[in-house]
Amino acid sequence: MTRRRYAQQTSVAVSKSKGEIDDLLQQWGASRLSWEDDFDEGQVSLRFMWIHEGSSFNARFTLELQSREGLEEEAQHATTGKFSQPKFDKLLKRRGMVEHRGLLLFLKAVFNAVELGIISAEQVFLPYLEDEQGNTVADLVVPQLVRALAPGGKFKLLEKAQ
Repeated sequence: MTRRRYAQQTSVAVSKSKGEIDDLLQQWGASRLSWEDDFDEGQVSLRFMWIHEGSSFNARFTLELQSREGLEEEAQHATTGKFSQPKFDKLLKRRGMVEHRGLLLFLKAVFNAVELGIISAEQVFLPYLEDEQGNTVADLVVPQLVRALAPGGKFKLLEKAQ
């Protein structure tokens, strides 16, 4: 049996999902909320600051969506290879629906997990914490991690503090 992707069949508009995410973040005390959409490249970023137990978390989540070019390719008729404007319009309208629903689900889950003590806020938000140059911890660490874990790599990412 094939597992269905979460929210694969959703009809919830991206704007509604963004509004729900905004409301959720506000309920949990987040501030400095901003969305940045790059429609041509198919990338959406959410930034916010959340203060939890005296610590400030400046986080950035980036959603990778299908690029406009990718949508145009997908809108080609399967047999004739001709561009189909109606198909393109339908694809464009659905772009981001699944990803925004997934982000909403993730944020609901992690805020509740932190509140219940299942995981610490630091553990949850560490990869998404952003520095002053706009890099997340994951942006900086993941490439090093991949090299360190590769055959022949040295697994010594961080030195233990003395």
